[in-house]
Amino acid sequence: MFVLKPLAQRSISLLWAGQVLAATGSEFYMVAVVWIAADFIGSSAGYVSALQSGALLFGSLFGGILTDRWRHSTTMISVDVLRALLLLILSVAGLMHLMSLPLLMMLAGCIALLTAAFDPSLQATLPTIAVDPDLRHATNGLFDATRRMARILGPSMIALVNGFLPKSQFFTVTAATFLLSALAVWLAIGRFPSARRRREFSGMAAVVDGVLGGWRMARGHAAILYGLFTNLMGNIAWAMGILLGMILHLRETSADPLTDYSLMMTAYGVGNVTANLILSNMKPRRPVVWIIAAKLIFGAGVFLLPLVHDRLWLMTIACLAAINGPFENLAMLHLMQTRSEPHRLAQIYRLLMCAIFLGLFLAYLMSPSLFAWFGIGPSIMGAGAAVFVSGLIGIGLLAWRQSHPVDAKPA
Repeated sequence: MFVLKPLAQRSISLLWAGQVLAATGSEFYMVAVVWIAADFIGSSAGYVSALQSGALLFGSLFGGILTDRWRHSTTMISVDVLRALLLLILSVAGLMHLMSLPLLMMLAGCIALLTAAFDPSLQATLPTIAVDPDLRHATNGLFDATRRMARILGPSMIALVNGFLPKSQFFTVTAATFLLSALAVWLAIGRFPSARRRREFSGMAAVVDGVLGGWRMARGHAAILYGLFTNLMGNIAWAMGILLGMILHLRETSADPLTDYSLMMTAYGVGNVTANLILSNMKPRRPVVWIIAAKLIFGAGVFLLPLVHDRLWLMTIACLAAINGPFENLAMLHLMQTRSEPHRLAQIYRLLMCAIFLGLFLAYLMSPSLFAWFGIGPSIMGAGAAVFVSGLIGIGLLAWRQSHPVDAKPA
């Protein structure tokens, strides 16, 4: 089914439009946090990002204790409004020259904690508004494209406003997009009748299930477990190699680092969206093969990025490396939606978020030391090589399963 067909449904189109805006605003936020932190502490800015990833990991692990009891629309609207308010505090602090590292770290941690509650609620909502399996796959592709479109729109807009909009006012842009996202959620699904929740536990057992429910669902599925592992590895390379590493690398090697970084990320977004539009029309018959391809492509791309100094080559390699995202994400969404019970979907998506944010946390925590020991460029290349190896491990696992057909389950 063509990826744009779900937009004919009002609830999907409104929700999607809100997420495109929010994701575009988030690009401003991510660049602003790293750039302002680097102004304060240089290459140790990774510790600020580590704090955010730690908060995201904590929220993903324990947030379900609360949010599993709420309507998903209530969670999403509340999160958007609260994040916008915190971002406006950072904007005012920048205008009044009161920005400080402790303030930036405290509010960035709170924003990350709130963000951990949003995505699982969104993913648990999608199957309820896209019931038909074909429509659901197209909807998965459509929403997966939001962040990828933002990697075109966000960096392009950053490159345009760079020079006359202070970095601290990037937070105002993000706050406005979050408020529009909250409005879109309310218009799209806020008045839907509350879905009936299956309750197998109560009391302390419900608390434990809120933390461990995703793992209980995933542990019997080798394909999902491999996908969780590769997501962890890929996000170590994503954070160390691109989100932080290439910012610091370009600050050292480029005459116009912010413009070069913005153009690189724009090219990455173009590759993301192009691959998404193609793959959203193809059901992942063998999702593990998609995940392996993603790791081989991304690992090679990250390895090559610090080796090039020409802007055009930088954009070309970033564009090719970006093909990995739709391969991996659409495969994982297919696995989770087809191999987990509906009431477990938010829990297993939180487990995926734990793998993602653990990877980000480890990368940001390790990167200042690794950059100091080995240099920024070699550290980026090492992260890319590790991801490439995780893809080779997947090839080995597939070969082993083919040689042991009795023990193998469909991948």
